[in-house]
Amino acid sequence: MEKEYDGIIIGAGHNGLICAGYLAKAGLKILIVERHLEIGGGLDSHESARSGFWHNVHSNMHRGVSDLMWYRDLELGKMGQEYIRFPISAAMLTRDHRAIVWHNDPEKTAASIGRFSAKDGKTFLAINKQYAKMAREIFAQEQYAPPIPFENKKSILQKSESGRLYLKWRPYSINEVVSQLFENDAVRGMFVFLSVIRGYETDARGLGHVAIAAIGTGAQPQISKGSTHNLAHTLHKMVVRAGADLVESESVAKILVANGRAVGLRTIDGREFGARKFVASSVNPNQTFLDMVGKEHLTSEFARKVEGFKYSNTTPLFTLHLALNERMNWKAADYDPDVNSSYYLICGLEGLRDIEELYQDCAARRIPRSLQLLGAQPAQHDPSQAPPGKCTAFFWQVAPGNLCDEEGGRGRWDSIRQEYTDRCVAHLTHYTTNLTKANIVNQFGVTPVDIERHLPNMVGGDIQVGELNEHQILENRPFPECGQYRTPIDGLYLCGSSAHPGGNITGGPGYNAAGVICADLEMEPWWKPKDAATEWEVLAAAEAGGK
Repeated sequence: MEKEYDGIIIGAGHNGLICAGYLAKAGLKILIVERHLEIGGGLDSHESARSGFWHNVHSNMHRGVSDLMWYRDLELGKMGQEYIRFPISAAMLTRDHRAIVWHNDPEKTAASIGRFSAKDGKTFLAINKQYAKMAREIFAQEQYAPPIPFENKKSILQKSESGRLYLKWRPYSINEVVSQLFENDAVRGMFVFLSVIRGYETDARGLGHVAIAAIGTGAQPQISKGSTHNLAHTLHKMVVRAGADLVESESVAKILVANGRAVGLRTIDGREFGARKFVASSVNPNQTFLDMVGKEHLTSEFARKVEGFKYSNTTPLFTLHLALNERMNWKAADYDPDVNSSYYLICGLEGLRDIEELYQDCAARRIPRSLQLLGAQPAQHDPSQAPPGKCTAFFWQVAPGNLCDEEGGRGRWDSIRQEYTDRCVAHLTHYTTNLTKANIVNQFGVTPVDIERHLPNMVGGDIQVGELNEHQILENRPFPECGQYRTPIDGLYLCGSSAHPGGNITGGPGYNAAGVICADLEMEPWWKPKDAATEWEVLAAAEAGGK
């Protein structure tokens, strides 16, 4: 052994760093091993071919991060991390240059929806008021706590009004819920599409409560000032101050198992590091169990489950990146001036029918027939991300990375990268007043296959690291045997996006895993890990006492 630690974290994405930070601050000697030279995983920003333009090539908007418990507990704000908030989350621009604008102010959002359907505007406002408490006290609580088996959760939630509202909508799909609530197809499309971009399979049953919670809370948009990668730098600073060690630019070849227990790891260059108490992996189940642990340490039944873990064809993204002489202005601003102040812009979505067509194409692993671009201009809101007076932009198009053979397979993306980039630019020109050749300083595209090449954790470009369907969420993510972050290998834990609550920059998997590891080691945590069941029981008791 080169060196021995109390615990080893595999992967220095934000979840691995958060998990490491909590446990290092608890007094454990922690090692983090990362295959890249730069840490942060999806917290990645690159300078353009033209100096001074910074492009956030994976994550961009960090929904409500600066209000989360791990951000406060780990004191990231005191280390210089800054976030910029926006009063307007998203604007859906129609082909005839109208717009639906989602404000943080529900009244303003309802008024914007009302211009498309007066009934839907009133419905939105009623749902927002009725379900805000459910979203805050039920849905949000379970994102930051180990998931509770459904029958146990059901027995608790039935005791409170908010819990019953959660249970009412859960059996349906997001598409079904939105279609039941709203009459206008454009309004339906906007609410469903925002769940598409968050990574949920909107046609999968068992996720209806997600749509209701989203309407109840809004998007709470924020971006990391100075670039997405600034959060990675801050997390790096935090774990070093907490006493953790890092081995960078080194892949893990093997998780060492002795007598059924994880006892360390071997890196690709042959070095071995011991783990006295635990190993935690933030990479996907296939890498963790099949590549690093090895089938010889797994039952055949569990190995088959790992091999059958499903990656999504509707979360991979093709991304257009633009460096601009000036920010884009939108033709729909004549209809609603607030469009020009929105963070997210949706260009090419006319209604729910477009999403249904998109899902058909993705299920068949085809290049989507039409474009539904969603993106933003980060430097419009944070001038530090571009030279003075200039701007940056990105736009995502959902598209499967693992194309079918009839489409040319994965390799086709390399041959059409430039063509698809040009197609996205041409599409955007319909919606803008000034996206001309003279305005574009530089443009480039990143394909779903490029995403996997950079981050193999994201198979086929799946940014959720595993499909979010009713069989792979909550206590079943990634499998029931690992639904509490523990695994069939004693001392081996999961702490990445393949565990509950999934991908995006939430910190939930890392935060929750740290609490479970601390409890298993019979250590008194220095923070207050969430206990959703207890909080829901308190909520039910308060309601009963108020009657």
